[in-house]
Amino acid sequence: MESRIPRTSAHGLHEILTEVWGSGAENFRKGWATALGAEWASPEFARRHAEVAGLLAETIQQIQALPETQQARYSRYFPQWWTAVVQPDVGWTDSGRPARVLVSQETLDHLASAADLLQGALQGTSSAPAGSNLETLKESCSSWLELLEQTPDSELAPSLREEIAAQIKHLLWLIENAQLFGIARISRESTTVIGALAQASTALTGQDPQTGGKWRRGLVTFVAASAFLATGMTTLQTAIESGSGVVKEITQIVESVTTSGG
Repeated sequence: MESRIPRTSAHGLHEILTEVWGSGAENFRKGWATALGAEWASPEFARRHAEVAGLLAETIQQIQALPETQQARYSRYFPQWWTAVVQPDVGWTDSGRPARVLVSQETLDHLASAADLLQGALQGTSSAPAGSNLETLKESCSSWLELLEQTPDSELAPSLREEIAAQIKHLLWLIENAQLFGIARISRESTTVIGALAQASTALTGQDPQTGGKWRRGLVTFVAASAFLATGMTTLQTAIESGSGVVKEITQIVESVTTSGG
């Protein structure tokens, strides 16, 4: 259910650590496998655990943007949160260390408090999105994968095309795992994809005007969908469909970006 999807990266990290902590597993390995829903030592487990480390990195970055007093209050817990994620000094299969000792209740409570604070301070941004409808962004991702397949080698280097496709596939994977990693992780990744698409747009050779037009329209839709998720503004959805308002302004910006490399 959408209401259960974590709103910020800190909320996502808190829920995952709480799941490990409360799993009842006899060791860290089994606790993490349960929380992440992936078999230990599998490629999927590695991918998911790496994403948890990303949630921690984003949480630390966002806390460092808070006023100094709040930074000081929460930064002292960075080592505990990091240790809970990686456990560098203990064996993950040690039966004498059940998942329950991964992290303390106090450390979890401070992480939850930080998450709530960040949500309030960053509400309506990619770090704390106000939107929850992922369908528009998902559809735009699928459209872009089709467009990349249709883009000829003479128009864009295959290596660059495949790199962008991999980024979009990763974004789709995050959308599929929204209940695990949260809305903010998706929203922030979408901004990374926007940067990659904008940069690649300037690398189009211009030999095929039809391809250039499709890229511009696709980028406008993607930027608007990303903004719709971050802000939660229902008027953006209408604007996406009609091409008016803020989407018209986005179109002008995209036109400027995509023609600057020509």
